[in-house]
Parts: sequence; C-alpha cells; structure tokens
Amino acid sequence: MKILDRYIMAEMASPFLFGVCAFTLLFFSAETLMGVAKMILESQAGIGMVIKYLFNRLPYVLIMTFPMSTLLAALMAYGRLSGDSEIIALKAGGVGFFRIFLPGFFFCFFISLISLAVNQYWVPPATKQAYNMVLKLQAPDQIERALITSPRLLSNGDEQMIYAHVLNVNEQTMKGVYVHFFRNNNRLRELYAKEARWNDKLKVWEVLDIEARDFDPATGDERYSAKGRKGWTAMSKGESPASPEQLAQRKLRPEEMTAQELSSYLNSLPPIEKTNPEEYRKRNKYKVMYHQKISLPMSCLVFGAFAIPLGLRPQRTSTSIGFGLSLFFILLYYVFMTIGMMLGENGAAAPWLAAWLPNIVFAIVGVCFVADASRK
Repeated sequence: MKILDRYIMAEMASPFLFGVCAFTLLFFSAETLMGVAKMILESQAGIGMVIKYLFNRLPYVLIMTFPMSTLLAALMAYGRLSGDSEIIALKAGGVGFFRIFLPGFFFCFFISLISLAVNQYWVPPATKQAYNMVLKLQAPDQIERALITSPRLLSNGDEQMIYAHVLNVNEQTMKGVYVHFFRNNNRLRELYAKEARWNDKLKVWEVLDIEARDFDPATGDERYSAKGRKGWTAMSKGESPASPEQLAQRKLRPEEMTAQELSSYLNSLPPIEKTNPEEYRKRNKYKVMYHQKISLPMSCLVFGAFAIPLGLRPQRTSTSIGFGLSLFFILLYYVFMTIGMMLGENGAAAPWLAAWLPNIVFAIVGVCFVADASRK
C-alpha cells in the first residue's frame, strides 16, 4: 500500500468512527432506550440484563449506521483535502482523479464487507437473543401453557390454526385441542379432541376421541358434525401440526435469520396466490428483506461512489455541514427504500429490484458525479 493510499484511508477513518459513535447514539436514544425504560419500569430488569440487551441490539444498529458513517467519512475526508488545496497539489504533481478516488472507494468496499459479515453472522443470533430476553421478562418459561398458533398454509391451499388449553412440551401432549381449517378467511372444518399426544416415530399427532364439524364456506353455517371412533387416531402428515418443540417456539422474524435460513424458510412455503392478499404481501415482504441482507451492507460502497466526487468539489466542508448532508442523503435513501418495499410487497416489482432500488438510484447519480469530477 502506497503512502497516498494510507493517507487518504487514515483521513476517512476518523470521521467514520465519529459517525459510527454519533449515529449509533442517535439510534439508541430514539428507539432502543425507550424499550430499555419500559423493561426497567414494567419488568424490573436489572442493570446486567439491560447491558446485555443493549449489547445484543448493537449489531442491528451498526448495520444501519455503517452506511451513514461511510457517507460522512467520504464527505468529510475528501472535503478537507479539497478545502486545504491538497487535491490541487496532488493534481499539479500529476496524480489523476481516479488515483485519488480509488483509496476512498476501497475503504468503502472494505466497510461493505465488514457490514455484510456482521449482518450475516452477528445480527441474527444477537437479535434473536434480544427478543428472547424481552419475551422472557414479559412471560417467564412455563412447562404448561395455552397455545394459539398463527395461520399455517397447508400444501392443499387451506390455512390451519390450532388452539389448545394446555401444551406440555416435556410430556409432548396437548389437552382441549381445537384444529381449525380456513380458506380465503372462510371457515371450512373444525376438529376437537380431548387430548393429543406426539408420536415421535411417525412424526404426527395422535388425537383422542376426535369430533369433527364441517361448515359451508359461503355462509359459515354448520353443515354436519360427526364423532370419530373412540380411542387414539393418528392425523395425516399433511394436516398434523408441528412437533411440540416447534409449537412452543415463537416464529422468527427475518432479521433473526441468516440469508440461508430465510431462503430455506421461503422455499419451504407452499405456493401462494393473490387471492390471499395479506399472506401474499407478507410473503413478498420477506423476499424483499432477504435481498436487503446484501443490498443494505453494499450501500456503503454505493455511498462511497456517490460522496467522494461530491466531497472533491472546491468548498470547505465543516463537521456540522457534513453531518447534516449525511442525514439528508440517508433520509433520501430510506425514502427510496420505503418505495421499493411498497412496490415489492404489492408485486409491482421483483423482490431483488425492490431491495436494490435505492442502491441503483444512488449508484446512477454517483456514476454521473464521478464522470463529471474526472473531467475537471
């Protein structure tokens, strides 16, 4: 690495670290500290628990602050070099624009790689731990508890919900079990059993003294009811609920999953049609968030290409101006991100395009800035 490369990267390192600290503090004060105050007041969490919670929230906050800090670093570092006429001196010595541009660009690329690694390997487990801490404070672990599941889409297109008076994970049993089947929010069938037990060999639930009711999808009126044979009856694999351990686990959010885990989850879901708009939008949102696991870290690189030529313009950039410009451009970025998410959720744009839309917009503007600066 040559002296010029080290010099420019060192110039960017200080404002980058300042930006990480400042923007992280802003994020924590605006969002996370509200949750901390609620934890202390409502759950009487100790200081150790609070520190652990903040530490587990830190990776997610860093992913949001890295792009801002990269933008600030490029504006501040190149703005100072330009304001102190060091860029003019370099060009007078025969150093071209791209030779000056590349060290900062590689710095931003390096930060993108760090952000990508943090988002893939640190954010999911830490975020999962943070949510688990909140849930544990709200409702301590119980061996026996009531169960209500979210609608689960079956392979035949029906949706299934389960309610049980008691779920005992240790004994792998349920009592007072209701299994509801819907399609397009219309009730189709309902099964009731006094008790259910998990057959670990067959990987299905067995129900005791099952009763069934069938409903008219159009009116919701009961058409007939019937009682099954006495004793235990094994449910079919297509309709049997998940294992006791899986039922007891909460459904993970996309930010709690790695890219591979989210991809596997999406691939495991049966096809969905637009006739179920709520599930259709949710599925598309998850697909967009899958692509954002790469597009958001790579925004550091895009901001570098955008901000470096902007900082090279002949004006002195103070810390306050650079900070303000960073907030303004970040706000624009999140406006485009919101637009992309809306287009992706509605199916108006492919998930990858919806996730990469803000990067594409800023990259196009950045290329124009680079082309303009290289001619001067």
